[in-house]
Amino acid sequence: MKDASRLPYWPRAMSEELAAAYAGGISVTTLRREVAEGRAPRPHHISGRRVVWFIEELDAWLDRIKGHKAPKVPETKQTPNSWAAAAAAAAGKTSGQRRSSLR
Repeated sequence: MKDASRLPYWPRAMSEELAAAYAGGISVTTLRREVAEGRAPRPHHISGRRVVWFIEELDAWLDRIKGHKAPKVPETKQTPNSWAAAAAAAAGKTSGQRRSSLR
């Protein structure tokens, strides 16, 4: 996204590029480095390869940088989304089983 300042609102779940723009216009590379070093919130996989950052977690991170005593957002355990769980159940698999690589 070239000019995020033209958005009428910020969505609750943001792509990597939009999350970097929301965080003060930092580069995607800087956002990745901050995540890798544990300072920025980690992204969430919502489906397939789709990865998003939630605005509440970005706000808490920016408040901590600013010096406010914002509560640290607890890191949630990544669990399969409901669509993946439903598809696995329909295929007769239970949660936690992996597909065989011998297909």
